[in-house]
Amino acid sequence: MRGPAMTDSAPILTVVVLYRKTFAASKTLAGLTRAVGEDRDLLRSFELLVWDNSPAPLQNATMPFPFRYHHATRNEGVAGAYNDAARLAHDRGVRWLLLLDHDTSVTGDFLRGMRQHADQAADDGRIAAVAPYLHAGKFILSPRLWRFARHVPLPHPDAPYTERRAIFAANSGTLVRVDALEAIGGYSRRFWLDYSDIYVFQRFHELGFGVRIAGDLAVEHEVAMLDYDTRMSPARYATYLAAESDFLDLYRGGAERMLHLFRLAMRAVRQRRFADATFSRLTRQELWRRLRTGREARLRVPD
Repeated sequence: MRGPAMTDSAPILTVVVLYRKTFAASKTLAGLTRAVGEDRDLLRSFELLVWDNSPAPLQNATMPFPFRYHHATRNEGVAGAYNDAARLAHDRGVRWLLLLDHDTSVTGDFLRGMRQHADQAADDGRIAAVAPYLHAGKFILSPRLWRFARHVPLPHPDAPYTERRAIFAANSGTLVRVDALEAIGGYSRRFWLDYSDIYVFQRFHELGFGVRIAGDLAVEHEVAMLDYDTRMSPARYATYLAAESDFLDLYRGGAERMLHLFRLAMRAVRQRRFADATFSRLTRQELWRRLRTGREARLRVPD
């Protein structure tokens, strides 16, 4: 790891994961730079770790405040990045991780709000995470509540509260308690990218942890899954299909898995309108694979 030394007392370790992105191209790092430029007191509450999963390390990467840069010799996705960040936080006695990827619109108000929620949740060890509302335009990415075979956005509460039902929140923008992440064994190597956050919140729920819903905070985020024509690649979509399949086979019931077959068929039809016909072909292949093979045979390399 390299970069200017971080402070010794910052209570939140902010982790930004990059992949084939320069610092200048990261909306998240630009937002952090603006926020700190407007309020240097934020440096008392947050320290920055930039985790780079790119094939080659960046040269002369700089920020106008202390940070640490780490180039991963092997790309283990966001799961590897967040697990190693959690180990670093544990070693430094840091209680919280603020998880971010490269394209989240971070602001000073958001950071100050998360600091306040961390303080309010500090003494309740059964709160595993603090989840703000994450938007992609008008679409609410998270937090979302599991229903039968689907998930729906949580209604905005009048005040912050602790949610005990089965929900999930997207990685980016979420504050995670290091001890809770350790209690579930960290992020899964099986869900190293897609469904990594859904897996973590599934495990939090199984172990009886709650999630503090920060309804007063909202942040904008770009997501490839909402823009197949310009942001999603067929290779990236194939990774998503694999994770989706594994999560259904491991954590959802037989009726939901049967309904998923119908949804794959409908998805393949809708994707025929996309500029790249590969997406529809990949979905049809996944549908055929699930029809031909049993659950045990479908499950991929175990953790």
